[in-house]
Amino acid sequence: MIDVLYSGYSYQHESLVYDTERGRIGFESYHMLFTHTPALFWVDNELRQYPDRSVILFTPGHRKYYSNLPGQPYKNDWIRFDTDEEFIEAFPVTNVPFSPADPDFVHNLFKLIAWESNTNKATDDPEMLCLFKVLFAKLSDENVDLLNKPYQHELTALRRDMMLHPELDWDIASMAGRINIGRTRFQTLYKESFGISPIDDVINARVKLAKDRLKYTSRSVSQIADMCGYKSTEHFIRQFSKITGMTPGSFRHSGLDA
Repeated sequence: MIDVLYSGYSYQHESLVYDTERGRIGFESYHMLFTHTPALFWVDNELRQYPDRSVILFTPGHRKYYSNLPGQPYKNDWIRFDTDEEFIEAFPVTNVPFSPADPDFVHNLFKLIAWESNTNKATDDPEMLCLFKVLFAKLSDENVDLLNKPYQHELTALRRDMMLHPELDWDIASMAGRINIGRTRFQTLYKESFGISPIDDVINARVKLAKDRLKYTSRSVSQIADMCGYKSTEHFIRQFSKITGMTPGSFRHSGLDA
């Protein structure tokens, strides 16, 4: 049995704080969200920021708290429902946001559930049960191993920024500070998550950026070193040569793919 109490999708709030400890309804029901914007969630007795396109399944009796980031709008899809279906009760990750493998597919399933709930209110609706089974099967695929890793969302967001802007002054202290954990633990969690140390990741990203600029621009080696975040051209040449097996000048003249 699945009884969808309320559902909707792509609804935007200029400001929102949802907290079942402060008068919001839904404490005794399941509550599932798909966020379109970054949001704050109460997880493990602290307020944490999670990226857009996150999913969370709140269980009955658990505090449900989420809000917009300060000064930013909030947008999500949501389903509040009651159920006794075993595949939902046994879902392995609850009350913690995670990133689905196929967020667009998940969003479309939320839309279909909202449409179905508005046309058929029966709690034994077979079409609704099928939609929920597809949704929960999709959310289980490719995610379970990642869901239980601490700070996975924060680490993923950090790495995305590093890959987009490797030229910035990345160091262990500032990276660990961004996630608000100690440097040793940060380095351990980062390598467990991505199979590489954070500094080596930055170096590889800088070298990749340098390859692109050597191949597609006529800028000098010293200019490219500066653009890729190196304070010393000699240091840049040493790191580039160590990783690629050739100097930047030799790479440029070789015509190799970046």
